[in-house]
Amino acid sequence: MKIKINSDVYGIAKRIKYIDKDYYILYNTSTRVFELHNSSQRDSTYCLTLPYDTLDFRVLVYTFESRSTNIDKIVEKIENDNKLRENADTRSVLSQFNDTLETEMKRS
Repeated sequence: MKIKINSDVYGIAKRIKYIDKDYYILYNTSTRVFELHNSSQRDSTYCLTLPYDTLDFRVLVYTFESRSTNIDKIVEKIENDNKLRENADTRSVLSQFNDTLETEMKRS
């Protein structure tokens, strides 16, 4: 069951409408998570699952940063994160290779 959140301690349910007037928050009792929905979307109102177990200022920041109008920034951040991970993986493989090579050279 999903319950529409009309009010909360910090007023997040009302403040979310400053970001987009069609946003609203549902609490999914089955999965025990908050979901962001947009009543102006076609087919499905679902936007995203909020990664927090309480409604607080982080929800507003996360929602704002996740908006489709910020898609260029989001894609750039994902690409940069992927490059950092790739570089870390490469360094790890090279380090393991060097360790193995040193061990084999010591045996010879």
